[in-house]
Amino acid sequence: MKDLKLIEISGDSCAGCHALLPNVNAVAAQNNLKVERIDIETHPEVIEKYGIDRIPSVIIADGDNIIAKCSGYQPEEILSVWVEAKLEEYNGGRS
Repeated sequence: MKDLKLIEISGDSCAGCHALLPNVNAVAAQNNLKVERIDIETHPEVIEKYGIDRIPSVIIADGDNIIAKCSGYQPEEILSVWVEAKLEEYNGGRS
């Protein structure tokens, strides 16, 4: 089975990151995905590892393989549509 997850890259002092948190949790639950949160203030190495240019950022990953990445606050509905589309694309058109 695939190791699909949403990785939320955030910062403790980022208001948009805090606002995005419930949306990430809801979308992950809807799609049976794990959630991994990484704070760039305590783990600055992720900026280079994942090519982060701003926070918050959300990454869809299968293990260490990055499937897709978006940056900035996303309302739950928009984030949900984006995640579902990227997962369908990754699965070769199979939901």
